[in-house]
Amino acid sequence: MPIAERAAALGWYHVLELAPGVVTPGMFDLRGSEHHYHLPEDMTGMRALEVGTWDGFWAFEMERRGATVVAIDLDDERELDWPPRRRPTEWPERARGAGFALASEVYESKVERVICSVYDMTPEKLGGQFDLVFCGSVLIHLRDQLLALERIAELTKPGGTFISAEEYDPWLSRLPVALSRYHADRDAAVVFWMPSVRTWKAMLWTAGFDTVVEKERFKMQATGDFSVRHVVLHGTKKR
Repeated sequence: MPIAERAAALGWYHVLELAPGVVTPGMFDLRGSEHHYHLPEDMTGMRALEVGTWDGFWAFEMERRGATVVAIDLDDERELDWPPRRRPTEWPERARGAGFALASEVYESKVERVICSVYDMTPEKLGGQFDLVFCGSVLIHLRDQLLALERIAELTKPGGTFISAEEYDPWLSRLPVALSRYHADRDAAVVFWMPSVRTWKAMLWTAGFDTVVEKERFKMQATGDFSVRHVVLHGTKKR
């Protein structure tokens, strides 16, 4: 079956160009926005981890830059850490990893995809620590954001880099204290807590990152008529 037909049969989160003229109808088109995240241009020799890869945009991008990449995600959406009223109760018709599998095949990628919850990540399970860990638009959907950050810190080598890109509350971010807004009481919520920028920074430090630097704030544009404000933080550990 042609690639275009195979792609059309799947649901997509990321816009990916699988072949000339074959572009997936994803919810977010991150092409051209890579500079906001401040990834190293050359990642040759680096071992990298992507947390919550979905269709693999960032995993494939880091591989393209020269890294050896491991990517984690969950295929069964019933296992996602979403508020109970929004959590699926049946196996989805379209498996979550199908888009990644097709893209990996087309790109002849060597990215290792591991089915694993962020809460269960350990160096033992993932073959050691990483020079760079990337997590974008994932922590915002978790009940226990700090525990996830602890797991990420354990997987980041001393001197390595954690790149976090997450939505934040703009109103709370104006205040001189670390606060989060509760969001899970909304009917359509897939978010428990909406932290301020100061809160995200504090949680990275608490989890084990000795230096936390804000790189920039930008709006991640969806393919529809909305955008999502994000703050990009880089964390490093001394030991």
